[in-house]
Amino acid sequence: MQVLRLALCALVVLLSACATAPPDSSAAPTSAPSASVPSASVPAEHRALVDRFVAAINAGDAGRVAETFTRDARFDSVGRIYEGRTQIMDRFLGPEVIEAGGRYALRGVRPGAAGRVVAEYDFATGHGGSEHFTYDCSVEDTRFADCVGRYVG
Repeated sequence: MQVLRLALCALVVLLSACATAPPDSSAAPTSAPSASVPSASVPAEHRALVDRFVAAINAGDAGRVAETFTRDARFDSVGRIYEGRTQIMDRFLGPEVIEAGGRYALRGVRPGAAGRVVAEYDFATGHGGSEHFTYDCSVEDTRFADCVGRYVG
């Protein structure tokens, strides 16, 4: 019994030392960047557009969500293509997010290729499920013009 106690004490000491060791700066980050920290490399108008989209969709305001897209926007949601703001709203975001009671949690925003903006989200489906994905979008006149949505992980 005495040996078991000593072994447990040694294990506790070892685990405590591991927990307080400084992080390895060469290791990959284990979490997404904070959405509340603005990135200097993301244009302010792109970040504001992403924030408007998230606020509108989480409020269930289909009109305000629609206004974040150009009239002729295109959205590729994991291979399902929606052409135009009306299709995006009527066939995708309206029924699958707003009417379903889904909620977006913004994990981070970063610049994409060729002036695009990439937003990373956690999504609560409204039915107890969750998803993790990115929307990689071009922006025209402070609205999303072409978006590609893909799952992460």
